[in-house]
Amino acid sequence: MAEASHKLAFVDIESTGLRGDYNSVLVVSVKPYGQVPRSFVVKQPGRDRTVVAAAKVELEKYECLATYYGKGFDLPMLNTRLLRHGLLPIAKRLHIDMYYVLKYNLLTARKSQAHLLSWLKTPQQKMTVGAETWNEVVAREPGALAEMVKRCESDVRGLEALYKKTRHLIADVKR
Repeated sequence: MAEASHKLAFVDIESTGLRGDYNSVLVVSVKPYGQVPRSFVVKQPGRDRTVVAAAKVELEKYECLATYYGKGFDLPMLNTRLLRHGLLPIAKRLHIDMYYVLKYNLLTARKSQAHLLSWLKTPQQKMTVGAETWNEVVAREPGALAEMVKRCESDVRGLEALYKKTRHLIADVKR
């Protein structure tokens, strides 16, 4: 139903690190089912208030969000940064975390989105970004942030491809 009503969106973020108190969000990509991604991007690393606020508004348009380990990272990171800026967290909604769906339904040697996309031979593969690019983002090198946007949008496209290949494994959807 969420697919047909265009109320399903795939979400991914890129950040300067893994902890919202010491790090910040760089990019949030939201891809409505069957549509093109929309990305929210910082102008300067460390200054993510506008981005997380805009992403919250966008995410709350959808009844169901799909992520890959988003219950463990993406949404908690966004909510941590929202709280830091004195804003309310993202309102609870249905959430399909494909990491957990596939972890409990498949017996693969590796659980990463990149490995599963490769193993399932989806046309959309995960884009890799080298360590130096991450450093260039923080150093504000020209083009580095644009590379993060490409990666984030690649991730939501890959997530949708993974979802399409494995959605029959989703037994229930929880908040």
